[in-house]
Amino acid sequence: MKKLVLVIPCYNPIDNWEQNLLDSYNEFCNNIGYDCNVVLVNDGCKNDISKQVDVLKSVLKEKLIYVIHDINKGKGAALKTGVAQSESDIYMFTDIDFPYTTKSMVAIFNEANNKNGIVSGYRKSEYYEHLSRARTFISKALRFFNTYILALPTNDTQCGLKAFDNDVKKLFVACQTDRFLLDLELLLSVNAHKLEIHPVHVSLNEGVTFTKFNYIVLFQELGNFIKLIIKYRIYYRFIK
Repeated sequence: MKKLVLVIPCYNPIDNWEQNLLDSYNEFCNNIGYDCNVVLVNDGCKNDISKQVDVLKSVLKEKLIYVIHDINKGKGAALKTGVAQSESDIYMFTDIDFPYTTKSMVAIFNEANNKNGIVSGYRKSEYYEHLSRARTFISKALRFFNTYILALPTNDTQCGLKAFDNDVKKLFVACQTDRFLLDLELLLSVNAHKLEIHPVHVSLNEGVTFTKFNYIVLFQELGNFIKLIIKYRIYYRFIK
């Protein structure tokens, strides 16, 4: 069985997040048969989370690597830092609240354990029940672009549950995006370099809700989206 590290970004988490992390981690590890390493990246949290981190350290001990960004750089930047700080056979990332079912996480790990490249979670139509109208519209529009403009093997690029090997790690840490579109840039890069992409269906836990978009960040990401189209659909396809 390949060695796994779980990379988790952290920014202003809700109360009791550390206990939920431990409970979810233990359930996941019991299902895969061993305790994996965890990299927790504090992405410039406004609140002091040192006591909660001490709880994690007391339980996970050497299994935990804790990294701090002095300022908030974005989820993508936190994930890149966490992956760059670790050495493993498989790198899996998810959100601090572990929104996906343990069954889904195990399915992603099992696929990554048996395949090369990247395993990317994809969500079926019931996923939209957890979203606002605005977020649903944006998600569906991006899926349309992913299928018909970007020609990716999966149209759900933004699922926050993925796992990949060391070949993909090199591409991941080289990605330029630091926020929302990191997942898209990663899959475009993997596809352009002709590495394998394996979609696996995943499901959300009951009661999961997603935060509202920061529309200032979203507007900034629109510029990044145009840059990604130019780079991967024009430069890589017709020039390089």
